[in-house]
Amino acid sequence: MLNISGLNTINGYNRIYGGKSVNGVTIPDEKPSVDTKAQPYYPLMSAPLNLHPVFKGSQIRTSLEGKQEQEKYNTVASMLDKKVKKDLNELLKTGKLLDTSSNDKTTTLDNLYNIATKPRVIGLDTTNILSEVITTIKHPFNITQKFGDIPANLQNEIINQERMQGKDVSALDLDVKSSTCPAASIEFNLAHKMPSEFARMAENLTSDKMCINKKINVKDLSQGLMDTIWMLNEFGTEHKLENWDTLNVVLRPDRNAIIRARIQNTYKDPDEHSVVDVLMQSTFMNVGAQNSYDSLIDKRIPKYNEDDSGLIDIEKNFAEELATGKGKVCVTYQRIDDNGKLAGYECEQAETLSHIQNTLNQGDNVIIGYTYCDSDNNVISGHEITIIGIETDKRGNKYFVCNDTDDGVSEAIKYPVEELLPKIHHAGIPKSVLEGNVEFVEGWKELLQIYKDTKQQTEVQNAINRPLYVLNQAA
Repeated sequence: MLNISGLNTINGYNRIYGGKSVNGVTIPDEKPSVDTKAQPYYPLMSAPLNLHPVFKGSQIRTSLEGKQEQEKYNTVASMLDKKVKKDLNELLKTGKLLDTSSNDKTTTLDNLYNIATKPRVIGLDTTNILSEVITTIKHPFNITQKFGDIPANLQNEIINQERMQGKDVSALDLDVKSSTCPAASIEFNLAHKMPSEFARMAENLTSDKMCINKKINVKDLSQGLMDTIWMLNEFGTEHKLENWDTLNVVLRPDRNAIIRARIQNTYKDPDEHSVVDVLMQSTFMNVGAQNSYDSLIDKRIPKYNEDDSGLIDIEKNFAEELATGKGKVCVTYQRIDDNGKLAGYECEQAETLSHIQNTLNQGDNVIIGYTYCDSDNNVISGHEITIIGIETDKRGNKYFVCNDTDDGVSEAIKYPVEELLPKIHHAGIPKSVLEGNVEFVEGWKELLQIYKDTKQQTEVQNAINRPLYVLNQAA
């Protein structure tokens, strides 16, 4: 039986921090330079891309009803080129255009119409945003975590503006490698599973208010009301208790996200962030990073560890719950010792597989964090991807059907189950899948306190080891 502390494993010190560090040791959020035969992926030739078009319970409609819906469709279609108009029609045929999985039960079409007819924030083009949202819902595998480059003629202006704000930023700081794989995976899930909510978020974030308002049913989350409110306060998330069952929360991108969004609106190159990618990934990063994320430099102020990039697993899980309104438990499967070495597993591989399979059976995807180890089982890197299905070939070999926002492949890929399964460090699993199967102990407060205590101990040790450095810093 898996023993989970604070809705995670009891081994609170042994986790991979958002695909970026292990026990304070920074690791890159990218494919390691090792033999690719040891970590193969296979282009998916015939993947069931619509295994579960939307979360269960959504009504599927494939034809417009009434004059109002027809007028909204015509208004949106009139602003599109031939290619995107074809995508719009495909969304109607597959039921995604009239999907009602959004937080306020509006359809995808309702939100596209709002984008088309209501003002966008200054610097963003309405037609471009409309096309991006439609194309992304139709082709969610196009979502990428790759940042766009900032043209040289704009860099000095941005640097000077940041220095006026008291931030010392250089051109090198602006040329970043993305650590937004957790946020990009959440964005993919929304586009893939909840198209109307994806469209609603995109409409909200590109509007003048540039924020997302959500009503969340407390019973749908993985924690009780008091722990949920404690977490919202701990993470600095704006919220209001509407009644004992419902919370209103406000999710915002960081203040610099609009700078990168405006640049991408004009200067986007192939395989770079779209405008919607920028704003949505910034929002989820900012929520998970306690409102300390900076899109310009892809950094955050670390609160629970020493790494200033990426999100730790708890932070990703918190952002995912608020983004989807679906309760997820962040289960840690690998045991990593204090030296960053893989020391074993919290449960049998078959049980891990059953957690993933049962989640897929419920109509949901599974965001996983996985590790790469060297020949001595030292963790050398980590990354987060999304499992959307499991396939079995004619020989009985099983494959995870996955989306990776950092592989440069705009389609699903397949990994042999027997090879990827042992690499899974953590995964977001619905509590309903785990109930009766795992033992829940302690709580978020205790687990986050472990992080804080560990960070404090590290800082004290650094002061002991480098007293002159600390003295100079204080001076």
